[in-house]
Amino acid sequence: FHTGIYRTEKDKGTLYELTFKGDSKHQFKKIVLFRPFGPVMKVKNENVNIADTLINVIVPLAKRASKFRQFMQNFSKSHICLCSLGKWAFSVYFGKEQMNEVKSILENTSKSANFKNFTFIHLNEEFSRGKGLDVGARLWKGNNVVLFFCDVDIYFTAEFLNSCRLNTQPGKKVFYPVLFSQYNPSIIYGHHDSIPSLEQQLVIKKETGFWRDFGFGMTCQYRSDFINIGGFDLDIKGWGGEDVHLYRKYLHSNLIVIRTPVRGLFHLWHEKQCLDELTPEQYKMCMQSKAMNEASHGQLGMLVFKQEIETHLHRQKLHSKKT
Repeated sequence: FHTGIYRTEKDKGTLYELTFKGDSKHQFKKIVLFRPFGPVMKVKNENVNIADTLINVIVPLAKRASKFRQFMQNFSKSHICLCSLGKWAFSVYFGKEQMNEVKSILENTSKSANFKNFTFIHLNEEFSRGKGLDVGARLWKGNNVVLFFCDVDIYFTAEFLNSCRLNTQPGKKVFYPVLFSQYNPSIIYGHHDSIPSLEQQLVIKKETGFWRDFGFGMTCQYRSDFINIGGFDLDIKGWGGEDVHLYRKYLHSNLIVIRTPVRGLFHLWHEKQCLDELTPEQYKMCMQSKAMNEASHGQLGMLVFKQEIETHLHRQKLHSKKT
């Protein structure tokens, strides 16, 4: 195969021109295909009741009690009905100096929300995101449920949880939403008198963030599908890689993978550190993520040329005074 070009005629259909290499350097074979538009066909018309569809939200973390507190505060402010979540399992990996703090946060949320279905798991071992999610998924012994694999720096709405329910089906569909990733508020709102509240920052615009189409960590899938596919690769340690591996397994399965941007799922900006003990591939992925998280190309460019811009404005000011 050499190249492929397609063109869509609005009232006719789509034309595909596919070029293949021939037997010699100067020989090629071109195939032209046409897919005509046809009338709309009704495939299904049904009412869907998601009232009894339980979701297990699983959040692994290590030594991030302050971020966990913010996560719970954001959760309380987002007006999510706790009773609709079913079970909420947390896998926690950190020393005892923060474990009591996280337990206290959970207990306070449980009391204020009158919700008892929190499960606290303490694993005294090196942090592994895949291991934490795997333990949380396998802990549940009840009926089949939707698993939402989440991180502590994620903000989600009740509407997003409904999207999880509607876009998953055991043995048929898994949901891999594309979330909106927030840029560094200190850069975005640097020219403002103050940084707006978090709720005011969660606006989907090219100046405020970007669609994180390279991330596969936030996903909704039925527990039965997760178990049957083989779960995460537990040999992957530290940051990154386990989510892509799981995603690829679903792509090569018979299940439908739904991948689409959603409006109710945000990655909140936080300073990212890429540790030396990461593998070269993990370190590269971490640095790529770090670079993209700060600001848009235009905003970063303005920072790079800030001195030049200020010098230009100063010269103009002096020139206007002389005239």
